[in-house]
Amino acid sequence: MTCSMALGDLTFRNEIRPEDPERIEAILVSSGYFRADEVKVAVELAGERLARGTESGYEFLFANLDGTTLAYSCFGLIPCTLHSYDLYWIATHGEFMHKGIGRILLERTESAIAEMGGSGIYVETSSQELYAPTRSFYLRNGYAEKARYEDFYDTGDDKIVYVKKLPL
Repeated sequence: MTCSMALGDLTFRNEIRPEDPERIEAILVSSGYFRADEVKVAVELAGERLARGTESGYEFLFANLDGTTLAYSCFGLIPCTLHSYDLYWIATHGEFMHKGIGRILLERTESAIAEMGGSGIYVETSSQELYAPTRSFYLRNGYAEKARYEDFYDTGDDKIVYVKKLPL
């Protein structure tokens, strides 16, 4: 598949399909950001959604081009809250990064959360240098750093929490 595309050709779907766990794995591995154990968790979340449907608590949004899934997000209502959502995963296949797909997918994800009654989105990421572009992505898209947990993932690897408030 060619890397040149018109972003207007992207289509989106929120239903999960049996082939999606494999595609999610390919997206995450190709991005170069995630360890094997992290990829395994993401694939398990997709399996949970396939097995349990909405009862799983995991929602998905997939960005597609010509029938191929290029990016996805996974999100859900935070247990014991009424309007706060976790953005568990958002990733674009490595071949298609830096083309604006992630931004469009994030906007679509935020709209989906707002339609479900969400008023706040919480996302966490690493303080490692590898994740500097990720942190910049969230800041550029209206998220604010609200918390930092030192040595959370590993010694010298803090957990940073970003929040975006949505209009009610």
